[in-house]
Amino acid sequence: MWFVFAFSAAFSWATADLFSKVLMNREGADEYITLWSRFIFSLPFLGAVLFWEGIPKVGTTFWWTVLGWLPGDLVASLLYVKAVKGYPLSLVVPLLSTAPIFMLLTSVVILGEYPSLSGLLGVVLVTLGAYTLNLHLREEGLLAPLKAIYKVKGARYAVLAAFIFSVDTALGKIALRASSPSFFSFFYCLALGVTFVPVVLSKSSRPGFVLKDWRFGLVGFLFAVGVYSFLLAIGQANIAYVSGVGRLSMIIAVLYGRLFFGEIHWRQRLVGSFIILVGVLFILWK
Repeated sequence: MWFVFAFSAAFSWATADLFSKVLMNREGADEYITLWSRFIFSLPFLGAVLFWEGIPKVGTTFWWTVLGWLPGDLVASLLYVKAVKGYPLSLVVPLLSTAPIFMLLTSVVILGEYPSLSGLLGVVLVTLGAYTLNLHLREEGLLAPLKAIYKVKGARYAVLAAFIFSVDTALGKIALRASSPSFFSFFYCLALGVTFVPVVLSKSSRPGFVLKDWRFGLVGFLFAVGVYSFLLAIGQANIAYVSGVGRLSMIIAVLYGRLFFGEIHWRQRLVGSFIILVGVLFILWK
């Protein structure tokens, strides 16, 4: 059952990214209110689930982990939405596949989960897939595609966000054990939504625009489904397995980028995404 929840999270988040990019690139919304809308408009849906399931008893462990993941997720979410706004979905989203690589370290340090030897082969395949994402730059030199990951600002944003999310996922599993999926998902979006208010008021040029387009509500709903599904999944399985299934979102993003935005170089990015996915499977393989 965890696989269904993990796939639901992957599909929901990739589709939320699609509508977020439409709102930013075609409707003139800035990245600040677009990100804020995810948290604010998810609350009615997550609140309904919490009301249905009931509020659990929450211990001090939960509140201590909040101090760890809240600032990190705030920064990582902002970095990621900036990357989605200014760069091709088919490049940005696959680079989030580096999160399982970072989990080889964070899972050991935070959760005591040690990787298998097959994880080393997986790292090689993920690196090869990342190279393939930028294969169109090969005329600039053999190492140009790898250098592009460091030169392109959106790529750096995505990789840094992946690292932060890998740490916060491990912390999130600890918080989940001390609460419940419905409570944690509602509190997560509420905390980020409230914390992000000063950023929106100081950085956004049109904060009221968030109330004028129904698609902001759709983004919030999709984000809510993704968060709740992801927490249900990691509550039933190892976070590395859930993260691996979540990488399916990169393939969906490549297809969205081609279908809705006419992004070029999509074929090698699709190939690269599949290579990365195979690498992730090796990383997760017991």
